[in-house]
Amino acid sequence: MYKLIFLLFFLILSKDGFSQHLTYNKGGTKATNYFEEIPYQDVNGKIIVKVRINQVDYNFLFDTGAPTCISPKILNAVGTDKGKHDQVNDVNGKRVSSQAVIIKDIALGHLNFNDIPAVTGVPDFFRCWNVDGIIGSNLLRHSIIEMNSQKKTIVITDQIGKLQLGQRTGVSLSLDTIQSYPVFNVQLSDKSTMPVHFDTGDNGLLSLSETSMEQLKKAKVYESITKGYGANQIGAFGMEKNNQKFLLKFPVLDIDEIHLRNVFTVTGKGSGARMGSKILNYGIVTIDFINRRFYYKGDDKEIDLAEKQWPFQPAFSNNKMIVGIVWQEAGESVAPGEQIVEIDGISFKDVDLCNLLINKPILEGKEQATVTIKSKKGDQRKLKIEKKYF
Repeated sequence: MYKLIFLLFFLILSKDGFSQHLTYNKGGTKATNYFEEIPYQDVNGKIIVKVRINQVDYNFLFDTGAPTCISPKILNAVGTDKGKHDQVNDVNGKRVSSQAVIIKDIALGHLNFNDIPAVTGVPDFFRCWNVDGIIGSNLLRHSIIEMNSQKKTIVITDQIGKLQLGQRTGVSLSLDTIQSYPVFNVQLSDKSTMPVHFDTGDNGLLSLSETSMEQLKKAKVYESITKGYGANQIGAFGMEKNNQKFLLKFPVLDIDEIHLRNVFTVTGKGSGARMGSKILNYGIVTIDFINRRFYYKGDDKEIDLAEKQWPFQPAFSNNKMIVGIVWQEAGESVAPGEQIVEIDGISFKDVDLCNLLINKPILEGKEQATVTIKSKKGDQRKLKIEKKYF
């Protein structure tokens, strides 16, 4: 589940941080009986689509966990109706004020959407993907969306009969009142379920807050594998602070027709639980915003995701690779915040975040590595690390 090096970065806006004074659930398409199949680009789990505004093409992130968003470049080039300022949090709780606007016309393929509320401003790292905005759940809320990672396509339609769902019933879906953020239940045991937000802006599989961990403790639906200390989440507005982390394993996690086994997650300080775009690796997702149903179908109904773990997880800070979370299994061999200078002969003295975001993980397919660590005092040492079952 680790997308960059052996760390999962959370480079997303928080979906829980938008002001309760504004709603983004306005506007839509005037089309009926539509069926649009749109190609997308997958960059380390980030889903990027082409949109057209005022006859100009732009790259947008397809993010069901955020409201629609545009960059200052688009704001300056396109006439929009400005609204109130809104408070926006990132995944780590850092907050900024953002101007809300109305996009008069935005097209996905041949399908036009009108009068769509949007947040203005995108994180600086969006430049790495040449992305100028976000297609959010508020724009999609009156449609049915099917995402197929094998074909790299997204279908947008209002005709459920064209999606070949057969007799499947799916699972119930709910939408929040601010931006139509989709939520469905996963089955954790015969009697226990957990609501999860479906967030295609998160390139991981499962993200879980400590609060949710505590709420599920009595049900005994997860195993606490180990604990550690440090930080590994980069939000839209910066790095999270060092704190205690837990590595959990869910022996059972069922979504509609697919049964996931041994699902690992690292706890965070946010709220609730999120299911990210990695579930597209194992099946086709259909989000029926119209009839409030969620469908998940794959070639394999039983998928074992048991995996070995590294003794620590790196993080990115100030153009350097550093030690992020350190698990108990690492002992005193490393400490959070120490610089990672080199991995298997490849220098990381100065790191470009864009290179991490657009290139494949350097440790992909490896079981062990030699890492050069620089202490906070400036001393360097080599450390051999190995992936193990904790």
